[in-house]
Amino acid sequence: MDNKNLEIKFGGDLHEIDVDLLIESLINYSSVTQEASAYLSPGIKVEIKIKAPKQGSFILLLNLVAKETSNLLAKDNIELAASIVTIVGGLYGLKQWISKNGKPETVKPNEDNSIEIINNNGSITISNDVYNIYQENPKVRENLRNTFIKLKEREEISDFSIKDVDTGQDIFSAGKEEFNLLSSFDDEIEQRRQKVLKEKQELSVFKIVFKENYKWEFFYQGTKIYAALRDESFFKKIERGEIAFRSGDKLIADLEIDQVFNEAANTFVNDSYNILKVVEHMPRVSATQHSFDFEK
Repeated sequence: MDNKNLEIKFGGDLHEIDVDLLIESLINYSSVTQEASAYLSPGIKVEIKIKAPKQGSFILLLNLVAKETSNLLAKDNIELAASIVTIVGGLYGLKQWISKNGKPETVKPNEDNSIEIINNNGSITISNDVYNIYQENPKVRENLRNTFIKLKEREEISDFSIKDVDTGQDIFSAGKEEFNLLSSFDDEIEQRRQKVLKEKQELSVFKIVFKENYKWEFFYQGTKIYAALRDESFFKKIERGEIAFRSGDKLIADLEIDQVFNEAANTFVNDSYNILKVVEHMPRVSATQHSFDFEK
């Protein structure tokens, strides 16, 4: 059994709170928490208990308890209650970021199992678990939105926040001016197309086209792909004859993948490829030619 103590705060000059607002807010938070728990470990049951409130702003103390309910094992070496709390905070935070900044234009997976979401208004880095739950679970998005539908109607509520009492860490905070955006339907991450940036990928050269804007043929992760070379400095080196190619050479490159959503498969699939930057050219084993590292 694992547990975490949380503080839910409805900020303002309050000595009472509407029961429907309180219940609906807690139900929505509980639902998001249960979905995050089911994603992390289906064999875990989460209980959320309310402790006595304090005077002033209406603050609830919750005790989140994760219990093993089957023979299914939780993920190795994981403090489940703490992980659930962190993911739920990440879901509220992602909802908040998208509400302010709009849908992502590029999704960049990082080596540390995090995801960087980027658009013209900025970027946010979240865990892979947060991204997957938000992307794949409409119920979570609905409950995140519903949390703020009631809050925006109450003049006496000045802010809403979640705090980890055990560590003193602020998990999420939103002011009254954000409630309207956070309750809207215009901020979902779902989209028909997206870009994924993968850095330093290995590409095996199969066919070369020495013209700008024409696509080369490569083998990438066992599949033949066609990719446009967008690295102008590398292309100029080719034009000047500084680099020679033959079939079987390899490139280490930053690869941008355009993906389109497949309704039948309910997932994004690769549609086209662009090489944004060539990091290294690796010729086939040769006694006369050496690799060139363009980052040095």
